[in-house]
Formats: sequence, structure tokens, C-alpha cells
Amino acid sequence: MTGGPVTKSAKIVRTYEAAGDVLGPIGSVVLAARELSWSRHVLWHLFKRDFVAGFRQKLLGYLWIVLVPLLGIASFVFMQLTGILNPGDTEIPYPIFVYVGTTVWGIFVTALSVVANGLIANSDLVMRTNIPKIGLAVTGLASLCYNLFVNVIVLILLLFVFGRLPSIWVVLYPLTVLPIIALGVGIGLMLSVVGAVARDVTGMFVTLINLVMYVTPVVYTAQFANPALQQVVFWNPLTYLIDTPRTIIVLGAASYWPGYLAATLFSGIVLWIGVHAFYLIKDKVTERL
Repeated sequence: MTGGPVTKSAKIVRTYEAAGDVLGPIGSVVLAARELSWSRHVLWHLFKRDFVAGFRQKLLGYLWIVLVPLLGIASFVFMQLTGILNPGDTEIPYPIFVYVGTTVWGIFVTALSVVANGLIANSDLVMRTNIPKIGLAVTGLASLCYNLFVNVIVLILLLFVFGRLPSIWVVLYPLTVLPIIALGVGIGLMLSVVGAVARDVTGMFVTLINLVMYVTPVVYTAQFANPALQQVVFWNPLTYLIDTPRTIIVLGAASYWPGYLAATLFSGIVLWIGVHAFYLIKDKVTERL
């Protein structure tokens, strides 16, 4: 018995490529808001997992987050007491001055670092799930909410220790630091996609940012005899993003509103650029992780 010619079934080869419409700056922001809203429950569980895991191994547990900023200001207070550091006329007790300055600076660096390393830290989820990449990049930001709450409590205690009543504006502390968080997130989003390709970029940039602290009135007042140095500090947006929250919550008045508003606008622009840059490059991240 003879049959017809035997034919082999054709193999279907599928090629997957990064595709999608090129988003404009407005479209990127809208898509980011939608994706964060869609994945909010998953991101909340990821935050709780990371937060508990981070402090479970500490000897002092959750109290460590209170002690770290207090220990961080000890060296500056010591140098000020011994005359090694001359911070200028701070108008308020120096421990309070440097505590607020260093905690706000720490919030900025933390926001930048956790977002910049968000995709690398969650590389397994990037590879195996369809959780929006921007959600994984910003997961670590949730810990800032707890940090802000603790910072306010410690600040109020310090004010009472030094015999000062906290300003009624202390309740606005979380709002006054939102611009500097936005600046950190914007820079972090740009670094998160670039750092996935060249992983040494993030570390180099964080080191550079730490050097910027020395031209920012974190541990000293913005008063200099050198005109050139005075101009550098004057045009530094971080000057106003750190000094304004400090003067508002302690003295009840902003030192220079126009500078703070201009720095806030600058932070918003950087955040906008960061979100857009993230969506332009994010599809190339998976193959690099």
C-alpha cells in the first residue's frame, strides 16, 4: 500500500522584540501613574517583606532606625563643641540644626539610592513576573514614610530637651521634604535604567552626590565671606530644599521662599525627565540583568 508524500510539519519560530509606542513626556507620566495604581497591592507586600527582613537581624531591632540619625550627628556636635567646626549663627541649638539637616539630606540620598538600585535588587521579579518595572524601582520608597514619622518624633524630643517648643508647622515636615524626595526619585529613575547596563555608574554618582553635601548648608549656615563660594551655595537648589524645611518646622518661618519655590519647580522637572527617561530605556533592561 502506497501513501502520499510525507511532509514534515513546519516549525513556527517566534521572535520577540521590545515593542510599543514611543511615549511622550506626558504619556510617560500618565502610564507611570496607571502602572503604580495597578500594582499597589503587590508593591505594598514587597515593602513589608523588605522592611521586616532589613531590621529582623539587627541587635536593637526597630529602635536602630532612631539611633542611627542621633549617632550620625554626634561627630558634628563634637567638632562644633571643640571649635574644629564653625557652623556660623544657627539661631537654634546646633544639635537640632544639624539633626534636621542631616536627616533631610539622608532622605534625599536614600530616595536616590533605593530607586537607582530598585531594578537590580528585584532582578528576579523583573525576569519572571509582569509587575511594572517602575513599581519595582520605587518599592523601597515606602520605608521613607516610616523614617519621616520617626524623624518627627525624635525632633520633637530634641526640642523639649533643649527647652524649645516645637513650631505648629512641624506637622508640615513631611510635606516640606516632598520636593527633595522628588529630586532623589527623578535622579534615581535615570540611574536605575543606566545602572542596569553599567553597574558602576550608580556607585560613582552616589559618591559624587556625597561630595555635593559640602557645598550644601547641611551642617553649617549659608553665610560665607568668599563671594565665589557664596554664589555656589546660592545657586544650589539643595540649599533651599534642606534649609527651608528646617527653618519652617523649628522657627515657624521660611528663610527664602522664592529659592524654595524655584528649587521645588526644578525637582518637579527632574522627576518628569526621570520618568520619561525610564520609559524610554526600560525595555532594554531585562536583557542586561
